Amino acid sequence: MTEQEKRMVMQFMGQTYGEVKKQDSMLVNQSGNLRPKSEEMKEAFTQMARQPTQQAPPQQAPPQQPEARVTPAPTQAPVDYEQAVKELAQADGLASPPTVSEQVQDPDQLMFDLTEPSILDKLLEASKTTNLLLKDIKLLLEKENGKPAKKKATSKKSG
Repeated sequence: MTEQEKRMVMQFMGQTYGEVKKQDSMLVNQSGNLRPKSEEMKEAFTQMARQPTQQAPPQQAPPQQPEARVTPAPTQAPVDYEQAVKELAQADGLASPPTVSEQVQDPDQLMFDLTEPSILDKLLEASKTTNLLLKDIKLLLEKENGKPAKKKATSKKSG
C-alpha cells in the first residue's frame, strides 16, 4: 500500500469511526443490551496506522518526442456576402435535421388512440348523468310531498 492509498484509507476510516462513535453515544448509552462498536473501529484504525507503507514506484517520464513545427495557415482571400450565403445554403441542404415523420418509434412506448373516448371518460360521463337524474328525482319528490325530503334528527329521551 502506498503512502497516498494509506492516507485515503485512514481518512475514510476516521470519518467512519466518527460516525460510529456518534451512533454509539446516541444508541448504546441509552440501552443496556447493546455494545459499542466504536471500539472495534478504533482498533482497526490503529492497526491500519501501524501498517508499513511502500514507496510509490517512480513513474518514468514518457520519452520526449521532437517538437512538431507549427506552420502558419495560408491566408485566404476575403469571401464576399453572396458567396457565403450560397455556401451556407448548400451546407443546410446537405445536413438537414430529421423531420417529425422520420423519428424512430420506441417499441416499448405505448400508443394512445385519442379518436375515441377512453373508459374513464365514459365512466365520468355516466356518473354526471346519474347525478343529474338523481337531482331531478329529488326535485320531483319534493314537489309531490310539498316539503323537502330531509331526515329530522330524533332525540333519545333518557329515562
